[in-house]
Amino acid sequence: MREEETQQQSSSQQQGGFKRFVVRSARILFWIVTIIAVWWFLSSLLHGLPGPGDAFRAGLHAAKRASDAVYHWVEEDKLKEAAHRVRSEAVEHVPQDSVLSDVDKLTAERRARLPMRPLIGDSTLQAQLRSISKRPPIGGRLINILIIGIDSRLSARDARADALHLVTVNPDSAVVEIMSIPRDTYSDLGHPDTTTFNIIANAKTSDNKRLMRKVAEIARRGPVNYYAEVGFSQAMGIMEILGYRDPVKTLQFLRTRRTLPGGDIQRTHNQAVFMRQNLISKFPLLTGATGDMITTAALNFLTTNLSRDFCLGLIYTLQERGFPNHRDDAVRLRMPPGNNIRLLQMVADSLTIHNTLARVERRFGESDGAPDVASYLRRVYTRAMKDSARPGRMVYRLRRLNEQHAWLQVQDRHARSGIRDTLSGLLEYAYRELGQSGKADAVRNARKAEQLLIEQRILHQEP
Repeated sequence: MREEETQQQSSSQQQGGFKRFVVRSARILFWIVTIIAVWWFLSSLLHGLPGPGDAFRAGLHAAKRASDAVYHWVEEDKLKEAAHRVRSEAVEHVPQDSVLSDVDKLTAERRARLPMRPLIGDSTLQAQLRSISKRPPIGGRLINILIIGIDSRLSARDARADALHLVTVNPDSAVVEIMSIPRDTYSDLGHPDTTTFNIIANAKTSDNKRLMRKVAEIARRGPVNYYAEVGFSQAMGIMEILGYRDPVKTLQFLRTRRTLPGGDIQRTHNQAVFMRQNLISKFPLLTGATGDMITTAALNFLTTNLSRDFCLGLIYTLQERGFPNHRDDAVRLRMPPGNNIRLLQMVADSLTIHNTLARVERRFGESDGAPDVASYLRRVYTRAMKDSARPGRMVYRLRRLNEQHAWLQVQDRHARSGIRDTLSGLLEYAYRELGQSGKADAVRNARKAEQLLIEQRILHQEP
């Protein structure tokens, strides 16, 4: 009896303690909500008083500055060593217009037989960017990184270069130049002149060596040693990470060339403007401890030959020289040497995106309806589950979709994470069954890196 009474007393005490905890928590929450509401009301009346959101963001910035200071104090020697390696890898280059590209080497007779006009021109920005784009190409010791936008359908094993942007960095002056190369730019790939195959988009190979060599010939900026591939799905993920509320429409705007006066040239330029806009506004977030985390995760997220140390060293070098605020032309835009073509400056804001896509729909009757990617991916991994006794077959079904990060095309975030975990988990299982633990670990690490990037969104407001 005494034991039962003791247990009842203990149970009643626990229940009473839990009730008191709930009541206290509710009171605290009530006062927090009340204070925020009063604060928000006063800030709307008094223009000099910052609102709760502004104060919260200021606190985040202060916390980042503090963490960056600690990070630089701890990692300073490693960062300086990485920056030294970056500067040592830069190649001396003097801009020379006398260097001949494939187009320059053509005789007049061969040019006349070409079925397409070489889409090359010199970008001229309007308004405040006009003077920047007219400045001469950067010279000195340069590092060239080729950004490759891949046009590949779901599960497709072949891909071609749909977008090409050569990012040239001078680590001494901390000036970045983005040269956008239209995909139909002529490049001698050895095909007959009567065909349409001699274009730079067809120069892509599995290791990208031929593509980098051909881009170097067109750009005349010295050798291209680094590349980063971005597929359709990864681009949508990047849009979301950057804080765009509707990644689908943003990407549609950047990919569209219909109704644009310059066609593919204007589309390529729009992509460069987008890159410049985000490089300038987001660069501070690539520094310090946060930048280390984002860089490490992004390298697992992309297909690239860039190393973590090289990227951190390059970022540190630019930061030490005050990039991007040290000069008004810190990020320049241009197109390959050639004709002067006047282009529009179209910033990827909500209004521009809406108006551009609306014109496309009115003229061509194309809506932004997206395919049901979630159902397709579920069907694929369901079939893969039935092949669990044949791991090689599972790898064949799932590998390409995993490389494409195809689930990023699913707009519902909860469904997307479930599909990602299931599909990549099955691929990891298949690799382990085949005794390929290295590939299994790579799949797992890429999954964790992507989850980290998506959860750590850089901004929560659309630029």
